[in-house]
Amino acid sequence: MEKNLNLELMEELLNLECFIVKAPVNHPGFWPEWQERYSRALMSLIATRKALSTKKFTSNEELKQYKALRSTYAEIVAYLEGLKRLALNLQGVDGPAVQTDFDCEPEDF
Repeated sequence: MEKNLNLELMEELLNLECFIVKAPVNHPGFWPEWQERYSRALMSLIATRKALSTKKFTSNEELKQYKALRSTYAEIVAYLEGLKRLALNLQGVDGPAVQTDFDCEPEDF
């Protein structure tokens, strides 16, 4: 049982490794790497939300899997936003976290 759990955890870590920013936050290579990871995570979250709202699920298990994916991508986005705040603070940029509003109307522009 413990061996199966360890294998499952290792598999999950391998799946999530593509979202890890390996460049130090004070290194010039941080921002391009961060942007790539953030874009991938955010688009995955959006795709999962869209699937949850439009897809007809054939089983509760499938629905649970999509909800788990949504939760995982939301956690990854939060992790990456935390890294962004840390990097900006190290550069001397302080301030509240900026929330992006994806539901804006055309007249907002």
